[in-house]
Amino acid sequence: MKNYRSRYELKRTVKDLLHRDRKKATLLFMLPMFVLIFTQFTGKYTSQLISTSIMDQFYLLRSLSMTLLSSLAIGILFLLITQSANFQGLDWLRDPEADFDPLPSNFAYFKNPNWWQLIVTYLLINIFTFFWSLLLVVPGIIKTFSYSQTYFVYKDLNDKGLGENRSLTDYITISRRLMDGNKWRYFVLQLSFIGWWILGGIISSIGAPFGTLSTFISTLLLALYMLWLYPYYTLTLANFYKDLVDQNPELLK
Repeated sequence: MKNYRSRYELKRTVKDLLHRDRKKATLLFMLPMFVLIFTQFTGKYTSQLISTSIMDQFYLLRSLSMTLLSSLAIGILFLLITQSANFQGLDWLRDPEADFDPLPSNFAYFKNPNWWQLIVTYLLINIFTFFWSLLLVVPGIIKTFSYSQTYFVYKDLNDKGLGENRSLTDYITISRRLMDGNKWRYFVLQLSFIGWWILGGIISSIGAPFGTLSTFISTLLLALYMLWLYPYYTLTLANFYKDLVDQNPELLK
């Protein structure tokens, strides 16, 4: 019987790490967090364009085209920056004494000749999830959980030099095997953060009815709040993967 760590133990390890060097964690995840917030505002802007009835058709199409292209570029940028930070975070969990420069770590995969594999993997995950979602919403959610460890699997196998003869779908398959019997644990772990995300949503919406200055202040407060929450959340998910691999080392050989 596998001795997986409890939700409390996973979070306790991360809290201890953050207590030791909160500054390093903030710098490591600051850029991905800001890009995430920016993509949220871009999505809201796109929705506003679509819902504007007084806009002429040509201007609407041109604006939507530019917005979609910029969203695609930002999405690729966000993926590479986020996974670079996540991978460094996983290494940090494995070696709390590791000495690394947090900001340059965000760009590690921009220097990797196989950076495009992360993008193709992202597309494959979304295609598979989309087709499962066509059946019903629940199968799509289940498969999202099944594929959730794919990027970490990719990192570990390539760090070990075991990725050369593998297809990108192999990483997805290994993630699915790691998550067999662990999807409920992952769901409950995600659910344990829902209160923090709701609080963030409340903070972001406080200034909306009161004008530009209030909106700016609420956005600033949201950014400060996310600087605290985002490293905690992201490192906890990385620690969940670490625990999976510690209990199932044979799957990454």
